[in-house]
Amino acid sequence: MAAEDIEGPARPERPRWVSALRTVGGIVVGVGSAVLVARLMGIHLRDLVGSLRSARPLPLLAAVGGTFVLLALQTFRWWWVVRPVLPLRYREAFSAMLVGSAFNVLIPARGGDLIRVQYLGKRTGTSRVTLLGTELLDYWSDKAGWLLAFVVTCLVSWAGWKESPQRWLLHAIGVLALLVIGSAALVVIAQLPVLRRLSPRLDPGPRWLQKLRSGFRAHDRRSLLVIEGLLAPLPWLWEVPVIMVAGHALGLSLSPMLAFAMLTAANLGTVVPVPGGAGSFEAAGAFALAAGGVPHDRAFAFVLLYHVSLLLPIVVAGVGLLALQGRSLVPRRRAARLRRARQAEALEPGRPRP
Repeated sequence: MAAEDIEGPARPERPRWVSALRTVGGIVVGVGSAVLVARLMGIHLRDLVGSLRSARPLPLLAAVGGTFVLLALQTFRWWWVVRPVLPLRYREAFSAMLVGSAFNVLIPARGGDLIRVQYLGKRTGTSRVTLLGTELLDYWSDKAGWLLAFVVTCLVSWAGWKESPQRWLLHAIGVLALLVIGSAALVVIAQLPVLRRLSPRLDPGPRWLQKLRSGFRAHDRRSLLVIEGLLAPLPWLWEVPVIMVAGHALGLSLSPMLAFAMLTAANLGTVVPVPGGAGSFEAAGAFALAAGGVPHDRAFAFVLLYHVSLLLPIVVAGVGLLALQGRSLVPRRRAARLRRARQAEALEPGRPRP
């Protein structure tokens, strides 16, 4: 079967100047939003520079180390999700995740994740639509883990700090819960036999839809329970103490709830399609800290430093790994075995994980 039948017709390549213009425009929007928020918060450049100069390096170095642990936890979740359709070794999954995360910094709208799907599909012969199905499941699992981490943080904060979440945080988590539960309900409804009988287009559906279903349905209930109940919340729960430790760089003693509020706001800020969340991350995170009583200049300075401690090591390590290994992120012999396995045994839509 031709590649067009499996993956769909190829799209015309976008001119490079269009991509470059979008990237530059996104950066301008992000930085502009950060400057606007700083002005609204009454932050003066002199105070901000003074806060940055007073930062202690050791807590930030600890945050850099925590960033790689965070990436390892995210990789483990993604590796567990994708391995029924692509049996990578963990170190290969980590390399792919590291390079994809580095491109997420450079390309807006999480373009690095799509690059990872394209690379692995072409390298191993696995359907890219099927890989995209697992990528969507991983994305949904990440958001479900966000909700579970919020519940755990609320319990810990109430027991140890007698602190409850701010109202804006409750509203944000409520909207997120509606989106997560609503999307899960749509997936379940779409699989109902009655609906599929009423709509012949859904049963069995075009080739690309079968592949997409196979990505979602590659796991049995026990495997999904492990993903959603254990693996998905771990990165969020790990990053909360990392933020608390990093706060000591500017003399901030952050509670778990305030650290989670900053984490939530900063991630919501990355919804703006800006490469690496430049500017929008700082604006949203500084708002959360300021709402919790942190002085405005120190709040903005800390979020800026923390963002750099997240992005810079990932970009350096990811680009360095790509320069050293290139296409051998998945070794040639192993990639050839995976391609032969794909040719010998086509993945059946809806086939559960063994």
